[in-house]
Amino acid sequence: MIRRLFWGLVGIGLGAVIGAAVVRWANQTKARMSPQNVARSASGVLADWRDRAAEAIVAGAEEMARREAELRDELGLR
Repeated sequence: MIRRLFWGLVGIGLGAVIGAAVVRWANQTKARMSPQNVARSASGVLADWRDRAAEAIVAGAEEMARREAELRDELGLR
């Protein structure tokens, strides 16, 4: 009888702990997937992509100008 009571209480305790963890996880996921947070995350990703694209374009233009000057010197066009 005591064993059954002990294991019954252990089961109830584990159920309560696991249930609380699941509810907390669900609330955190709901907050993370709210429209405001998704929009904020997307705008951050887009801003980062825009910055990297701008840096790549600037670097490409600089390399293009350097290579063009190199070719002009080799061909004696200046």
